[in-house]
Amino acid sequence: MPADHYQESTYGDAIADTYDDLYGTFLADPVQIKVLADLAGDGPAVEIGSGTGRVALPLARVGVPVVGIDASGEMTRQLHRSAVAEGLAVTAVEADAAAFTVADPVPLVYAVFNTFFLLADRDVQARFLAQAAKALGDGGALVLETFVPRPGRLPDGPHPGVFPADSTVVVKQRSTERVVLFAATNTPTARTFDYHEIVLADGAPVRMYPGRMLYLWPEEIDALAAAAGLRLAYRWGDWDATAYDPNAARKHISVYRR
Repeated sequence: MPADHYQESTYGDAIADTYDDLYGTFLADPVQIKVLADLAGDGPAVEIGSGTGRVALPLARVGVPVVGIDASGEMTRQLHRSAVAEGLAVTAVEADAAAFTVADPVPLVYAVFNTFFLLADRDVQARFLAQAAKALGDGGALVLETFVPRPGRLPDGPHPGVFPADSTVVVKQRSTERVVLFAATNTPTARTFDYHEIVLADGAPVRMYPGRMLYLWPEEIDALAAAAGLRLAYRWGDWDATAYDPNAARKHISVYRR
């Protein structure tokens, strides 16, 4: 897909009506929810790329008010309906990550499951970090979870697929009624990872969901964060505070402070 056709909302708007069906078994880790809840305190917490609520809803269930920011109007409406149905303190807001604002400082902003890389433009990533720094109160935390880009590894998150040296097609899901393929192209010189999720279902038209990531190594994210006035407080290899091994980690959870 040409770069000028792809926007932050493209993936979410295309897949919103079937996202929960495709990824309903991909749930937030209870340890992840506890870590975020501890960092948020009384809240509110701001989630970037909240989607249909995989993290926002369970975080609200443990008593943390959540403001869910998503560029996709369709995703935002689904999150709102789910929150209302459960009576949860979740405010769903349609907004770009690089331009979101909050009325009062918050203790936590987070972007998990590779959402930071889905902001597929270096300037957008930098402006998001600047907005996050503005939104945080004194001592507030920004939490990012992203994969570590290594050829041949499977990025963790709702968009798993071989991280290839060039291009690949893999089978993500298969049943008697449906096959989901993941076709991806990695362009290391541009740091871009373009993909389509292709759903082939018996008796239904073919559905194609395009996505794009712009990936960085952890140290490069640190530099962008520092330019926004954020310092790395600690980095883990997983939500259980596993030590981060730069030579072997599949992903990292990084916590930045103002």
